[in-house]
Amino acid sequence: MMRTRFRIWDHLLCALLLCAMGNYSAAQVPAPTRSDNRSTTMSKLTPLSTQIAAGDLLEISVFDTPELTQQVRVGADGKAELALLGNISLAGLTTQQASAEIARQLREKQLLVRPQVNVLVKESASPGVSVMGEVEHPGLYPLLGPRSLLDVLSMAGGLSKTADTRVSIRRREESRAVTVKLSSQDAQMTLAADVQIYPGDLVMVPRAGIVYVLGDVNRPGGFVMQDNGKITILQALAQAGGTTGTAAANRAMLLRKNGDGYIADRLHIGNITRGKEKDLELQPNDIVFIPNSRLKNALHSTESVASSIGSASIYAVVH
Repeated sequence: MMRTRFRIWDHLLCALLLCAMGNYSAAQVPAPTRSDNRSTTMSKLTPLSTQIAAGDLLEISVFDTPELTQQVRVGADGKAELALLGNISLAGLTTQQASAEIARQLREKQLLVRPQVNVLVKESASPGVSVMGEVEHPGLYPLLGPRSLLDVLSMAGGLSKTADTRVSIRRREESRAVTVKLSSQDAQMTLAADVQIYPGDLVMVPRAGIVYVLGDVNRPGGFVMQDNGKITILQALAQAGGTTGTAAANRAMLLRKNGDGYIADRLHIGNITRGKEKDLELQPNDIVFIPNSRLKNALHSTESVASSIGSASIYAVVH
């Protein structure tokens, strides 16, 4: 008798649970927070869908209905003439939106019950994106729809070793350029600064400032002022590997460009190193020249020092 009662009670509990589950809709179940974060991240990384423009050549196919497969050109008015449907406005729509619109009209005109339409841009009439300046392969690149700045720079082979990390972008409809700050040292900062580039945009990568450390140093050459664009005399000397044993550091010169020539000022590197004189911040195209101790007069070599810039190796400054 007791077993029978327990069985009846178990059946009642199961029935109540099933009813509760049936009344609790799926919309009421909150999605896991981790899954939401993952989908949000993916939506930021995924390029936006291609927008159809006047002049585009479209290939339209309908699943299991090959007779409706066709290629049409979008006219100047933004409309395309489709078989059985006539003129449909497609310009400004994404390929997914165009597929949905064509499927809707096929249903409304009772031509198909559940059409599955696919729209593909075979030829794009939209202008490409111009990538100019300090990239490995500057030029005009085709762009069907929005892409990230990092993608566009990758198309051009990436930044050159003399590139500034401040990239200017000018929209086709705007005259004012917007500057985006990337970073060669902070990947998170670069990803956060990534923006969308659209067909017709101009991407300009300027040349970074370069300072030169020449003469009796271990690694003479030019050093790119990347990221923060600032470097002092002692920092530049450190990048050049320091002075050699035969260097006359206290007879060094700072050559700063003035018009068509350079103005030379004497530097006392020893006093700067010991803190007796202030470490100076260099400007783009400055030259720090460390003469050899055997040279009696360093000032007579100003022109020859400046002329050696063309053959100097260029290095990236790491801050």
